[in-house]
Amino acid sequence: MNGGIERVLSIIASELADNWDYDVTIVSIYRTLKTPPYKFSDKIKIVYLSDIAYSGTPGSFYRLKLQLKALRLIKEYFKNNTFDIISVQSFPCAFMAYLSGIERNKVVAVEHVYHGYYNRWIGSVRDYMYKRFKWVVTLTQNDAVSFRKSLPNVSTIPNPVVFKCNVPSSLDSNRIISVGRLEYQKGFDILIDAFKAIAQKYPSWTLHIYGKGSLKEDLSNQINRHGLSSAVFLEGVTESIDEKYRESAFCVVSSRFEGFPMTITEAMREGVPCVSFRCPNGPEDLISDGKDGILVSHLDKAGLADAISTLIIDKSKRKEMGKAAFYSIRRFDVSLIAGMWDNLYRSLSK
Repeated sequence: MNGGIERVLSIIASELADNWDYDVTIVSIYRTLKTPPYKFSDKIKIVYLSDIAYSGTPGSFYRLKLQLKALRLIKEYFKNNTFDIISVQSFPCAFMAYLSGIERNKVVAVEHVYHGYYNRWIGSVRDYMYKRFKWVVTLTQNDAVSFRKSLPNVSTIPNPVVFKCNVPSSLDSNRIISVGRLEYQKGFDILIDAFKAIAQKYPSWTLHIYGKGSLKEDLSNQINRHGLSSAVFLEGVTESIDEKYRESAFCVVSSRFEGFPMTITEAMREGVPCVSFRCPNGPEDLISDGKDGILVSHLDKAGLADAISTLIIDKSKRKEMGKAAFYSIRRFDVSLIAGMWDNLYRSLSK
């Protein structure tokens, strides 16, 4: 699949295989694409348990049925192949791993969404399962605190960042960027509402939203209703997103909720400051409010517009924050994050 989890997995798995002497096998239950969308190290073995494409709405009965059908394949594979550690990415995969009966004392569950993402019933099932696994890894400190209320075996390892440039962006343009799937979670409808006032006050500024999803038509209609067709652009997917960040003055994240927002890390590594809601969870782990970006009260549409106005008006502040972001995000360098995984795996293998 072409998503954030897969992208992060390609980065950290390749780092461990290339530079930390790990023997890594990626086991994919489905084969949605003919070839992986992200580059994996040549040292990594990739196994597909079926040629079925992963589809369906998250939480739907169809997707649940699709997952349950894969139980036999998982059970059979791990019966015939042994590993020291089985790192399971996301709760749906952990759910299937648990039901398939693989060795639970070898499973590390990696949670990619915030603690309150699921309803109470599903959350209780998740916690029951996680308590019986070897370990649970969260992406943020806030999530670790929440999980520790019911689980003893939790630690935090954030997503890694790969650095490609040596100087921060100039931030001289009148372009604002926002990136993510065109889905309810990302809150682009909120952002478009907030930008109506921005477009009236600063007509030379434009907003460019990169991503695809089921809400494209709805968002396009919203843009037209507000008379923003010359100010807000749905750009679709690009293969040069780093370049698009560097062409922008700053980035806006309007998500209703997050796990560990890669949009923020991608922008900051280019020296582009972010305006973001204090959504659960993630932005507060990345942005130091007023220093390398701006945090806005959760879902505060007026506050979001005010923060955008601040970075439009004050170019020197924008550049100062961008430079600070460029250096502060280096605490998530891939080699440092790989070291955290190495420490965890070694401690669990004793």
